[in-house]
Amino acid sequence: MKFLEKKIIFPAILLTLTLSITAGVYLIYRAWDYWSADQAYADMEKNAVQKVKMAGQPDRYREDLTTDSSGKKSEGGQDGGEAPSDNAGEERKKSADDTDRSIDGTTIPDKPVIDWDELSKSGRDIVAWLDIPSLGIAYPVVQGNDNEFYLHHLPNGEYKNAGSLFMEAANNPDLTDVNTVIYGHNMDNGSMFGKLRNMTEEDYETQPFLWLSTKEKDCLYKMISLHISLVDDESYTLFKSNGEVNRLNYENSIVTGWLRAENQRSYIHMPVPKSALGRVITLSTCASLSDERRVLQAVLVREIARPP
Repeated sequence: MKFLEKKIIFPAILLTLTLSITAGVYLIYRAWDYWSADQAYADMEKNAVQKVKMAGQPDRYREDLTTDSSGKKSEGGQDGGEAPSDNAGEERKKSADDTDRSIDGTTIPDKPVIDWDELSKSGRDIVAWLDIPSLGIAYPVVQGNDNEFYLHHLPNGEYKNAGSLFMEAANNPDLTDVNTVIYGHNMDNGSMFGKLRNMTEEDYETQPFLWLSTKEKDCLYKMISLHISLVDDESYTLFKSNGEVNRLNYENSIVTGWLRAENQRSYIHMPVPKSALGRVITLSTCASLSDERRVLQAVLVREIARPP
């Protein structure tokens, strides 16, 4: 082998080995980074979250279950006519339980019960807990002073590529805004909002509801749109709100018009429920192109105040 050839080949081999080792170390680090973040979130859920079935939960926006078919309410659930049979009470209780546990014929998923004292130990900026049963997404939601820090930090402030699910800094953390935006990474391993990219119509039909809970209340939402947005388009509109929740005005409402437009963009058929209230959550993550975002939106259908 000529001397000139040796001078070229040996450095090339050394460079190749160096690059291979560097790439290997990076892949190992990334795998560890992903795993450690997943473990941290799994520990939070294990230590602070339980699931309970819906039954007998007070809902301030649902009709009184003791109202009869004529619209008249009766004391003790009776109409003043003939005395009910022995089975009437059981039938009424069964009817109440069925209404508590389903909406439009679809069973409501088990509600997460949060130990907020325990969860708060994982981060002082945790403001909510998000649970999407059909996708296996269950994480705390934080809110910082900006929309940058929690891109790559866990709720406890530790640096991790996965970061946290975080609420738009301009939103009210009590979920009283018309549109509450929550951001999260589209992770390669499917964590955070990575599962949104593979969501199917079957997932939606299996369970279209999701929970977003705060220290004060549990909010049940129904999915109404999964679509691709640009980073600055209408999906991220933040409406001024006085904090009140009203049924959507289908005759004349800017919010209703916006919601309908968002619903029509969905590439999965997700009808807007008749029981929809005037609040929406917008879950946002990266899509294929740098200026695109995959967005899942859901509308509030039930709000349950937690006893003090």
